[in-house]
Amino acid sequence: MPQTFREARWYRSMLYVPGHKLDWMLKAPRYGADALMFDLEDSVEIGQKAGARKAVAAAIKELSAGRFGRFVRANGWRTGYLLDDLNAVVIAGLDGVAVAKTEDPEQIAALDLVLGDFERSRGLPIGRIEICPYPESAVGRYNSYRLCMASQRVKRAGGAGGPTPGGDMARSLGLQLNDLTDEGILFGADPVVQVRAAGIIHVEGAMTAKLDDLDLVRRIGERSKRMGASWASAIHPSHIPIINEVYSPSQNEINEAREIVSVLAEATARGEGAVRHKSMMLDYALVRTAMEVLKRAQEVGIDVGNIPKVELPLI
Repeated sequence: MPQTFREARWYRSMLYVPGHKLDWMLKAPRYGADALMFDLEDSVEIGQKAGARKAVAAAIKELSAGRFGRFVRANGWRTGYLLDDLNAVVIAGLDGVAVAKTEDPEQIAALDLVLGDFERSRGLPIGRIEICPYPESAVGRYNSYRLCMASQRVKRAGGAGGPTPGGDMARSLGLQLNDLTDEGILFGADPVVQVRAAGIIHVEGAMTAKLDDLDLVRRIGERSKRMGASWASAIHPSHIPIINEVYSPSQNEINEAREIVSVLAEATARGEGAVRHKSMMLDYALVRTAMEVLKRAQEVGIDVGNIPKVELPLI
């Protein structure tokens, strides 16, 4: 039986914005990120959380007409802050909730129920708000597959490229890495297997906490993309144009994908299921990959030209 993947809007980039800075949140769309993450967790100290919730709700309302995604990183379970966070921000215009320091699938299942009740009581579309699990410990990383399977609201998850050096995950794993050390590849490959096995195709790549090294942003993005990532987050606006470029199909990729689809379309019209092309044997698997490239390009507004139709078998 073919695997079912969870469809969701395609984002290349997500910009984190501190939730207690309303002016920053209102200005954030100008930087070109496909989605915004209003942060109520680490960037907001305890004494500012109540005011930050009001500011985030105001930002969601003010920016509700934007084509970008609107997400909130809430405080984790057992902090005593999560339900207050949700009560404030689950309103029309919210696209998703990221849960900090997620470890157990029960936390995702519980959040699913809470979001469902808020949606029903507030007249919002049932099941529309996404859940983004953010494991930040060895236990959470080990449970990545189970976290994704705990709710159909989970449509994007992370891990490709490895943990951020010095962050919670690296500390939990006892890793001493720099941003591009080869040892990090292992810790970036395993979560990709887990989240893809759960049907998640929107896989987050690695990010850097270094604000001024734009070349590093590109190199991390390119490596993460090779390892299966389809998007990445940033904490500084200057990173967004680079991330958007890295995670957009290049013109060469688009041309090659369109050519592959065209060649096999002609072959299937002749009754052939595989055909030689540029010293390579084209088959349905390669056409599926090419069609994914073209679909991603279309979703970010790139004109891919005319694409011939190819009837693909179910498996």
